[in-house]
Amino acid sequence: MSVLREDGRFVVRIELSAEFGEDYEGDDDGYGWLERWRASVQPRIVRAVFAGLRAEPGFDAVPVSRGKSPDEEIEIAVRFRPRHAKGGS
Repeated sequence: MSVLREDGRFVVRIELSAEFGEDYEGDDDGYGWLERWRASVQPRIVRAVFAGLRAEPGFDAVPVSRGKSPDEEIEIAVRFRPRHAKGGS
């Protein structure tokens, strides 16, 4: 018996930047703003995304690694597990 698979994609891309005044000497803060993002904001966003995905019955969400740095990218595999009418679960 063959299995039919359907695929889709939904992308949320967040581009980060910081702007400094004319007196900025360049790299003075050692990218402190980016470290603050990674330590504080990014984990809350990731948790919220997983909570939203897992809140819907029938959907599983798991992080997948594609060799990219987790500081720069997270990929999530979301699978729909339909209930079958015959022999249902």
